[in-house]
This record gives sequence, C-alpha cells and structure tokens, in this order.
Amino acid sequence: MNKEPLKVAVIGCGYVSQTGHIPAALSTKNVRLVALCDLNEEVVKNVAKKFKINRYYVDPKQMFANEKLDAVDICTPIDTHMPVAIQAMEAGCHVFTEKPLAHNLEDADKMIAAAKKYKVKLSVMQNQLFLPTVMKMKSIVDRGIIGDVVRVESKQDCPPQDYFMVADPNHWWHKLPGGVFGDGLPHPIYLLRHFISDLEPMAVFPRKLGNLKHLKYDEVQIILEGKRGVGTISASCNSTSLNAIDIYGTKGNIHCDICNSYVIRYEGKTRSGMGIAPLYARQNLDRSCQIIGNTFSTGIKLLQGKHRGLPNAVHAFYESIQNGIEPPVTAEEGREVLRILEIITSQMG
Repeated sequence: MNKEPLKVAVIGCGYVSQTGHIPAALSTKNVRLVALCDLNEEVVKNVAKKFKINRYYVDPKQMFANEKLDAVDICTPIDTHMPVAIQAMEAGCHVFTEKPLAHNLEDADKMIAAAKKYKVKLSVMQNQLFLPTVMKMKSIVDRGIIGDVVRVESKQDCPPQDYFMVADPNHWWHKLPGGVFGDGLPHPIYLLRHFISDLEPMAVFPRKLGNLKHLKYDEVQIILEGKRGVGTISASCNSTSLNAIDIYGTKGNIHCDICNSYVIRYEGKTRSGMGIAPLYARQNLDRSCQIIGNTFSTGIKLLQGKHRGLPNAVHAFYESIQNGIEPPVTAEEGREVLRILEIITSQMG
C-alpha cells in the first residue's frame, strides 16, 4: 500500500524560499505543498499564484488551525525561528528551518525541548553537505586515500557589497550578531565540522575594507582547532565567486571548487627517479584530466537537477519523515554550529 503524501507548508516567502525551498518541496516525491505563509499578504499572494499553491496565510496560527499539516519548512528571519517552530510543533508538525537553527542557544534549547515533548523531528538546513562535490570529498577522506586529515581550509565569499540584502542597511541581516557573517558563517562551520569535528575557535580577525558605512566588518579570518586537525575560515564581502575547500592529509590533498563544482585530488608522494619538471608536468596533466572529467560529470548532473545541495537536503528531510528515520541533520548538530558561531561573532564585537 502506498503511503499518504505528506502535507507540508513553507513559512516565509522571500528569496531563498522562492528560489530553493518551494521548488524543492514541489519536486519531492510523495509530498504535497498545500499552503504558504508570510506576514506580507501581497508577497504571499503573488508567490502562491506563481507556484499555483491554492491556500496562503499571513498568520501561522491561523494556518495551523485550518490545515492538517505533517511538516513545515521555516524560511523566516532567524530571530523568528524559535516562536514559529514551537507553534508548528505544538500543532504536531515536524520542522525544518533555514540555517542557523535559532537566534541564540537559549532559543535553540527551547526548540529542541519542544521537539522532544511533542515527539516530532527538528532539523536545520546544511545544504552544502548534500553537494555531490562535498560528498565526493568525504568519500575520499573516509576511504583513507589522503591519509589522516591534518588541516582544512574554507574560503567563502559572502554576498558582495552591491547584493541587495547587503546593500540595504535596513535588512535584518545587519541586526544579527556578526552582521552578514551571522548568516554566512554557518556554511563553513558545518563543513569544517564534517571533516575534522569537535571545533573550537582559537582566533578571530575581523576587518573592514569596503565603503558601506552600515557594515562594521566585511572580511573575517578565523582559526579553529578540531579533533582531527586545524581549520581556517576566510570569509569576504569584497571578493566574488570564491567558495572552496582544501583538505590536507598525510598522504595527499583535495581541492574542491564549490562554485564551479569540481574536485581535484593531489598526490602526496613523488615518483621515484622522476625529476621536478617531469613531475610537475605529470601532476598538471593529471589535474587537467580531473577537471575535464569533473566538468563533464557536473554538466550531466546539472541537466538531471542533481547538483544543488538545497533540494537534496529538503528531499532528505521529507524522506526521513516518510521512512521514520533520523533527519539528515539533527537539531543537536545545528545547535553545535550555533554554539561555535556565537563564540566567533562575540569576538568580532
């Protein structure tokens, strides 16, 4: 017998919802997106029309009273995650939130306690873990191909200064601890945890280079200590198209260009009897072949719609409900990312 489709709703109809969460829900097997909710009636009405969703609301309480929902996906400003999530859980809904899990650890703990009380799943978006490139890197690391990991470097461009959310001094991003970095840094934090685990920030170096007066900082460098190595994060609002991870091991290294979707593995051993020039030439040829192969593979996955982490993460959450298993990212994992983020942003001042 086929299971009944999950009835779900998306709360918050802004940019990330329209470009990611709503299309992902609509493309998930055995899931029905039955309602949308946003405080702005004009926005939610237009988005519902755009995606052909029959019902929309401006009040989550009214939606929970009228709809029999299995799950909700929360895409609202971070300081609203906790109250909206608890309303949803009181209504018996499983909850998926955009990152970070909550505005602060106190809110996160309230959400986790509510999930246990009402016996529902609570998960948070960590979409880059579901990128094929990142999963390929994890497979290489787990198979011991590059030996023991000793260092992981994450380089990330936050949205540039002319991006509408950054340029607007009234956007809620700027009210976050750490400003725009309060929204952007969860990505490299959870990626570093994925590879070296048990992170603790050791040093934080914020800096301002640009001209936007409402940005206190637009660059930050972070050094972290992990259980399995050292991590560094470089985040910038001044560079563009920079989103990469480098993993250094005792037997070799891996470079992942997230923007261009390719992974290159560097051999750690030199070949006996081979001179430096021939060695470099062979390594360059090997890297070129890897890039060509990755580019072809990426093109195929893009055509199949499989090379974006966000829909993969959304699908995995709904599948965890359908199959009665643990969500792809637990609330406790989301809380740990938030704990690290709070330490970093507190040192940014």
